[in-house]
Amino acid sequence: MANLEVGSAAICGICGKDTTVTQISEREGTLAYDLKCWHRNAFCPECGKLVRDASDTVQKVVPHCEDCNGPYYTDDEDDE
Repeated sequence: MANLEVGSAAICGICGKDTTVTQISEREGTLAYDLKCWHRNAFCPECGKLVRDASDTVQKVVPHCEDCNGPYYTDDEDDE
């Protein structure tokens, strides 16, 4: 896991863009990184990559790594 600070360069775990960290906050013991591309990321506890924060609320951080947890979006949602 990298040590990121406000202003650090980062690659967004959602859109893949080169961007920078605009804000860092701690939510329930996990750091959330708000990026200049307007996405919130966190570090995957398994592999250490910067990944999507998949939480439904701003009070929590739920890192979702496509490599460790599988696809975030699935085709199953279209079958409903």
